[in-house]
Amino acid sequence: MKKSKKFFALLLTVSMAVGLFSGCGEQTKDTGSNDTSEVKDVQEDSNNSASSEEKEVFTLTVHAGAEQGDWNEYWLFKTIEEKFNVDIQVEMMSSEVLNEKIPLMFASDDLPDFFVNSIGDVSEYGSEGYLLNLADYVSEEKTPNIWKIWEEYPAAKAANTELDGNIYAITGINSAPSGPVINHFYINYDWAEEILGKVPETLDEFYEYLVGVKERDMNGNGDATDEIPLGGFYGAGEATHVFSAILGAFGFTRMGTEAIDGKVVYVPAEENYKYFLEFMHKLYVEELLDPEFFTQTEDQVNAKETNYLYGCYSYYASWVNQPDETIWRQYDLLEPLTSEYNSVKKVAANDISTLGKFMITKNCENPEKLMEILDWMLSEEGYWAICNGPEKGTWEEYPDYGYTYEFVNDYTITMEYTFDESKYANVNEWTQAEITPPYGYLPEVYSYENLGAETQNYLISQTIEHYSPYWYVGWPSTIKYTQEENEELALINTDINSYKDEMVTKMITGEVSTDEFETYVEGLKDRKLDRMLEIYQAAYDRWLESQ
Repeated sequence: MKKSKKFFALLLTVSMAVGLFSGCGEQTKDTGSNDTSEVKDVQEDSNNSASSEEKEVFTLTVHAGAEQGDWNEYWLFKTIEEKFNVDIQVEMMSSEVLNEKIPLMFASDDLPDFFVNSIGDVSEYGSEGYLLNLADYVSEEKTPNIWKIWEEYPAAKAANTELDGNIYAITGINSAPSGPVINHFYINYDWAEEILGKVPETLDEFYEYLVGVKERDMNGNGDATDEIPLGGFYGAGEATHVFSAILGAFGFTRMGTEAIDGKVVYVPAEENYKYFLEFMHKLYVEELLDPEFFTQTEDQVNAKETNYLYGCYSYYASWVNQPDETIWRQYDLLEPLTSEYNSVKKVAANDISTLGKFMITKNCENPEKLMEILDWMLSEEGYWAICNGPEKGTWEEYPDYGYTYEFVNDYTITMEYTFDESKYANVNEWTQAEITPPYGYLPEVYSYENLGAETQNYLISQTIEHYSPYWYVGWPSTIKYTQEENEELALINTDINSYKDEMVTKMITGEVSTDEFETYVEGLKDRKLDRMLEIYQAAYDRWLESQ
């Protein structure tokens, strides 16, 4: 079997898309980006690594919901324990309980050795001395993988660095071409060719396409009324919200705060947002927007995608909710639309895409050991273990379970999993129950060097063709805020967003006329919009000075 260094340098390429399915991968046909022999070495060498060194006990407190397995029994953590001669003790609790408990942990100084994922205001806890400054433990000799990331991607280090110059949390990074993209907006190219003879390029052509989907039996099931031109749900995050893509036609790349020519604006208060609302109201009235847009859940949206009902939608990848390859290949990324309101194509992008988060508390007696584990997580070997689990035949307890892979050609591999199908409906249930935490909990490194699973190469090629030429960072993710700014923004944003959501819904549905837009803006100002923009502008100006 061909195994090139280039192949083993490939890490997962699909930002959140495939990650939703499991720890990281699609799991039915996935990418093997690192040397699997290294993963096998984790198990084969474990007895040697656990020699005379006394075991350290680390407590890991995480967002562990009831739908997940017991992390104490995960293959991944047992593998880490053997490799690094440690005993990882995970305190399991629901996300809701953990969110309530974290402030009490810090207030009472009842802290575990380290945290992963989110704990709230890292800067505040760090500046108060509860979290260690991890920069003190990073060096080219002791943590070569972290050092390499920071050397190659200065924005990754900047994203971890607080205003006081310290680093209280270290994250992974997605450096694949699809990584910076905030929102993937898919349209059915086959349907567009049939309706328009082309893929829409302008807002008017997009509207014409939506009308065509509504009026025809595009999915060919004999029912000309079940197609839904534009799918989605209002409660979606920016990564899967159709607003994120359509706003581009009106000159915006973010759904909230954005810097335009150096001036920070709140997009839902800008004049062109009124015209956006008028367009969305038109779609709603004409039933071109899913009639259940304001009431349905993500699961309901996913089911409609699976049932081949949507003409276009936003999601992490076109295949995530569509098992039929002949169908998901009809959907490709729609290039940013232009209109009478905006003639410049822009795709919302991040300056850096971080993954996972790792923090060490002041109560840890051996931070050097934890940094050794963290550095391994950010290695090729660590990525392979975190994202893909055991290679078949290497798991002593269950040698018949795990992955196998083979090359299709020089640029593509296929990956297959064997697991207890009598116990789990799919590989994703198995991995999250017994193998590794879901995507985004642990720091990992994703990259792309020409090789990968067929589906991932497809997403990469589509991203490069339709999105990469138009990347635009409307709001840098490396902007930092003071503790006082964070506290004030939290209060203002809660009030403003609640009011904005209410009024936007009413204006799109027609309960309130868009003629009342100026009144709505005054309502935002009454809720301290100007003060919010003042804080964001100050933070943005600081960021500019640091560049």
